Amino acid sequence: MTRHYSYYLYLLFFLCITACQPENTDPDINIDISDELKIELWEVLDQSQRMLELRVTTLETLDCENYSISYTLNQTGNSSTVSINNILPPHECIPGSAPAANQINLGHFQDGEYPIQLNLTNNEITNIGRLTVKPRYYQVEMESNHGIFIPWKTLKTVPENLVWGYLTIDNVDSEEQNVIFEEFNTRIAPWTEVIGLSQGEYGYFKIENGNPSSIKDQQETITQNIFLLEQTGTRMELIEALNTIRSEFGNQVSISAFLSDGSTI
Repeated sequence: MTRHYSYYLYLLFFLCITACQPENTDPDINIDISDELKIELWEVLDQSQRMLELRVTTLETLDCENYSISYTLNQTGNSSTVSINNILPPHECIPGSAPAANQINLGHFQDGEYPIQLNLTNNEITNIGRLTVKPRYYQVEMESNHGIFIPWKTLKTVPENLVWGYLTIDNVDSEEQNVIFEEFNTRIAPWTEVIGLSQGEYGYFKIENGNPSSIKDQQETITQNIFLLEQTGTRMELIEALNTIRSEFGNQVSISAFLSDGSTI
């Protein structure tokens, strides 16, 4: 049976459990459902107002790269109820394998605590929790996690005036890669400074022992030739420095660089 039928199995299982229980069954019985969905807290970067997003993917890959996931979002007062419903096949399959995915924008939150539900199959299976928003982080605590896996419960907010990214260096050995990366650091140094951030998951990057251990770009996680710095020069100065490096090394090096306002340079 293919993976996109799994949500019907959830619903059937839930209804069978409910229908077959005698009336005096403990109402707090735990419904044991295996994890099928990964839900990542994600900060949408913007020049004006940042938003909180849920990035939902299946844990297993499907036979096209463009399956999506249907959902409903109901926000009343301070409360958010998300129901993740079905996996939707694409109109035209992009050959390859990838998880089904979708992004759920919850909007902008002021500091505080907010009730949240992360439910399945048109709210038939419920997961009740609380979202905490602070200047430096978002945090979600769930009373249950039926069918869902949340890889990080705390997402650190991305500080202003950061530049981060990675170098893709082709057709050279590891020693020459190190030389090129050191040259990159030298050229960009006049417009940046080393910055120390607290350990944790920032979504776009992860900090361990005071240094970036990985950079995330689309579906890729990069761990080599990565950088994370505080931007001290102007945007134009930074662009000119990067373009000089790109011109000097030609086809050997490509640079992916990202800013705290959500832009790429």
